[in-house]
Amino acid sequence: MGKRQIIYSSSQVADNSELVGKEVNLETVARRLWHGRVVSVSRTELELRDARKGRHRLPINEIQNVYCDIVTDY
Repeated sequence: MGKRQIIYSSSQVADNSELVGKEVNLETVARRLWHGRVVSVSRTELELRDARKGRHRLPINEIQNVYCDIVTDY
C-alpha cells in the first residue's frame, strides 16, 4: 500500500464538506502547524479537533494550506 498527499489551498477549503472527518495537517499564514480531525467547515471557518480532544476554530482567511494523506492500493 502507498500514500498520496492532497494539498488544499485556502480557497479550496471553504464549504468543502469532503474534508469533514478526515485527519489533516493544517498550515496557517503565520506558519503555525496544526494536526487533527476536521469537525466542520463553513464559508468562514474550519473547526479542528486535536489528539487531546481540544477543539480549535480557525478562520479560512488565516489558513495557508491543508494537507491530507490518502492510503492507496498501489
